[in-house]
Amino acid sequence: MTVEERRRRRFSDEFRKSQVALYEAGKISIADICRLHQVKRENVMRWVKRFGTKPRKEQIVVSFGSEFDRLRELEKENKKLLGIIGKQQVELLYQRSLLDLAKDKLGEDFEKK
Repeated sequence: MTVEERRRRRFSDEFRKSQVALYEAGKISIADICRLHQVKRENVMRWVKRFGTKPRKEQIVVSFGSEFDRLRELEKENKKLLGIIGKQQVELLYQRSLLDLAKDKLGEDFEKK
């Protein structure tokens, strides 16, 4: 397909809605829609904005390299903290199971002592 043919093409609203529905269902990505139908990403994003039913994720706009570095640091810290919380959760479950075992072996009044 030549560039001139692509410029003269028009997609119906039904076609656009069907592509947006496939995207929102998770069956196809925006990049795949662009590649299959030789459409610019901006056009597909416009279809999603116009015909989409699900709320779109907000894009994070980074204007300076320092903001990008700070964002990356925050993501690393978030990942680290999630790991710590996960470890603490495992330890808490372990301690609760030990407590339940002690109750079974030593009786119900074990917890009071």
